[in-house]
Parts: sequence; C-alpha cells; structure tokens
Amino acid sequence: MGIKIYYLILAAVIFFGMILPQRGKQKNIYVNLMAVLHAFVCGFRYQFLTGDLRKYYNSTDMLRTTEWFSDEVFAEGRNFGFQWIHKFFVLLTDGNFQIFLLFIAIVIEVGVARVILKYSPKPWLSYLTWNCFGFYVFGFSAIKQALAMGILMWSYVAIMEERPGKFIVYTLLAGFVHTPALIFLPAYWIAKERISFNKLIIYVISFALVWIFRNPIVEFMGELYYEGETDFYSADSLGGRFFLIVLMLVFGIVVKGFADKQFEKTFNLIIVGAGLQMFSGFNNVFTRLADYYLQFLIIYIPLLFVSNENTIFWNGRNALFRFSHKDISYMVLGVALALIWYYWRTTLSVNITYAVDNYLNFRFMWEVAS
Repeated sequence: MGIKIYYLILAAVIFFGMILPQRGKQKNIYVNLMAVLHAFVCGFRYQFLTGDLRKYYNSTDMLRTTEWFSDEVFAEGRNFGFQWIHKFFVLLTDGNFQIFLLFIAIVIEVGVARVILKYSPKPWLSYLTWNCFGFYVFGFSAIKQALAMGILMWSYVAIMEERPGKFIVYTLLAGFVHTPALIFLPAYWIAKERISFNKLIIYVISFALVWIFRNPIVEFMGELYYEGETDFYSADSLGGRFFLIVLMLVFGIVVKGFADKQFEKTFNLIIVGAGLQMFSGFNNVFTRLADYYLQFLIIYIPLLFVSNENTIFWNGRNALFRFSHKDISYMVLGVALALIWYYWRTTLSVNITYAVDNYLNFRFMWEVAS
C-alpha cells in the first residue's frame, strides 16, 4: 500500500466531510465512519511497521513467563499499566501481537471520536488536524504514549463537564500506561482559568522566564519524567512548530475571543502545550510531552471558526473583529490548505534513512508473508 494510504485517508476525511452534514444524525454517521476507518487502518497495519513495534513484540516471551509484580513487568510502578495490558493480551491470545495492536487502535480512535462528536463544530476539520499534525501516524509506532493520549481524550471530556473526580481517574489511568502523561494532571485547574488582558501578559512573561531558565527546568523535568535516562543538550532554538502554535493562539484572540467557555478552556490547554514545545530543541521527548496538550488542537482549530456576536474584546470577552460567513469560509479553506501542506512537509515528504522505521512504507498485515 505504501504512502498512498495516508493520502487516501486524507481524501476520505475531506470527501465524506463534504457530502455528510456536520450536525445532527449525519454528524454521528461521519464521526463513526472516520473512527472505523482510522481504527481499521491503524489496527490492521503490519505488526512490525516500525522498529518500536518490534521492541514491544520482543517482550512477549518475558511477559508470558514472568509474574505481574515482577521487576520486569511492574518496574517499580513505572508504565506498569501498559505492561499489564500487554501481558493480559499475551496470555489471552497466546502472544498474538496483532490483536494487541488492534485493541490499542480501537481505544485511541473511540476516545478521539468521543471528543470530536461532543465538542467539534466541524468534525472534518478535527480529523484533518488529527492527521495533518501527525497525531494519528504517531500512534503507528509509539503505542505506549498513543494509548495514554487516547485515554486523556476522556480527561478532556471531564474538563468540559467540570467533573474533577473523573478527570483525576482518567489522567491517573493514562499515567499508569505512560508515566509522562501525569504532566496532564494540572490541566483541569489550568483550563478553568479565565482569560483577561492581564492574564495574557502573564503568559507572555512566563514564556520569557521559561526561556531564560530553560536549562535548569530541562534538567529537573528530565529527572522527574525520564529518570535521567535521556541525554539533553543546550538549545538556542524554539523550533518552527512553536511559532506556528503561537500564531494560532494569536489568531484565536483576534478572531474568536473568549465568550465561548469551551474555547477558553481549550485555549488554556494549547498555551501550556506551546510552553512545553519551547523545550523541543533539547530533545524530542519534550515534543512528546507537549503533545499531551497539543492533541486538543483537534477541537481548538474548528472552534476558531464559530464566530461571536459582538466585536469588542477588551470591554467584554468577544473577538476584536467581526467576519462574514464568506470570510470565515475563506479562512477555513486557507487553514485546511495550510494543514495539508504542513502534513506533507513534516510527515509525508520526510526522508527516512533507517529503513526499519519507515512508516511511509505502510503495509497491511495481509500484505506481508508470515
């Protein structure tokens, strides 16, 4: 199948988004269709599509013969949830790794579909973002974090429903699967913060201070989440992705404003993700930490294009400018084209030198001789 599977999925997202209305029962049909499509492609991919999958598979024999609370499985409580789930499937399926991958794909896509169905005014744009920002492809390889990210979709629902108990349960569950997911624990209270001019100034000052003290912060975070196992190097670059996210945040202030409480909460999550993204020049593990927050761009971006009634932001909570439906349509088209370009630039045109990690050489399980 190769790289064309990614283009086919993108075409399906856009085509069915055009022919199926994005509201009511038709919205349900579209989201369910996309969930099935994405879970099918991810779940039935060749089980050794990348080197990371081979590493997970290689632990099958160890999981079959060791105890649940052994040092190898429980690992002093670090990522033990993932190990337990994997061990359960090893025992249940006699080590069938493909079924385990299918289970993970279903959990992730059910979580994504749940959030999009409940909170996205433009599901097709949500799925376009899910693909073009690489969150979907990320789940083809880094299955531990991808599963944790899928569970955090339910944490987002708890934030929107203002149910802190549910939020804590789901976030801890994600942390049991992948310990760095615990960085999402403050998200419930961060999201509740009201946005004001003074708050935006505080965010800007905070970004500046984070950059000034980035070296000791990186050292602390590395010890906390990765136990000193990862090498970090001094970095003087913020990376292009950071500036792209900041641009979207500024765009939200100008175009959307904060009359919409759901948008305000999501804005707060994205701005935290932008702060974490500032460290990406040290090591890509910080990009992965940022993704726990930035995955909610799948809601943030569609919400940008649900306009407010008033035009004055600083005297109320609305956008600086008012746009016609035609203006909004042109902006949506521009954002969609920008997303597709970004997808091509960062994911589909990448020169992968290590063949075993070439996710662009996609194959279904039945395309590879056993």
